[in-house]
Amino acid sequence: MLNTIVNTLAKWAWESENGSDISADFCVENFFPFPPMPCLIALAMKGLGIAIITGACLNKAPLIINIVNNKSVAGMSSSAVYGETLMYANAAFYSVLKGNPFTTYGENLILTFQSVLVCILCWNYAIPKISIMQRLSATVVFGIYLFLVFVVLKSMPEYYHILMSINLPVLIFSRGSQVMTFWKCKHTGTQSLITNGMNTLGSAIRMLTTISEIGFDIPMLTGYAISLILNLILVSQFFMYSKKTEEYLKSLKGKKE
Repeated sequence: MLNTIVNTLAKWAWESENGSDISADFCVENFFPFPPMPCLIALAMKGLGIAIITGACLNKAPLIINIVNNKSVAGMSSSAVYGETLMYANAAFYSVLKGNPFTTYGENLILTFQSVLVCILCWNYAIPKISIMQRLSATVVFGIYLFLVFVVLKSMPEYYHILMSINLPVLIFSRGSQVMTFWKCKHTGTQSLITNGMNTLGSAIRMLTTISEIGFDIPMLTGYAISLILNLILVSQFFMYSKKTEEYLKSLKGKKE
């Protein structure tokens, strides 16, 4: 029983598809007293992957709490929210279709669901109100998108890369829209520094785990690199506009009282 558990965990930790020379048997046999460095590095990358997925479960919690408490989505670009939802979905579904390990994309799947929730909150709290037609159109388009990915694209592996190729302009549009919104407002509204900071750290770590577990998947690595740069710009804006954001949130609370 114990051997079965050990072998299962070893295969999960050390068997990957990136052409690595190490194997589960090699790492288990040589683990004591001092495990080989390649085995330790591979195990550390798996651990980082799990840490990112765990963090993703709480990634948008601060943002969602800010929105609900303030009953406002001030400083948030609806275009950025839609783009972010598509971006996370593309990244997750690309890996699902390719059969990549869950530890390399799990957070994107979780963030897809969280982004959908943020979309719903935007529909509820946006001023002026987002029309029923826009809500219905977004829902229908997302349904068609799911059909195209899991029915049409699924049978054509040679075109899986399209999802990540689409992500590059979507990523630039989504993050760029949010950067411009902050710049125009001169404050970050109810957006969360914690959420954006986690996104930045996650992009950096994802580059390492992707190389370790999958290899040099250029579409994925390019996306993470661009995401890292744009997230760093967003984080810098929180510090640039911190005073005006504080003043805005105080005025928002004053209006409610």
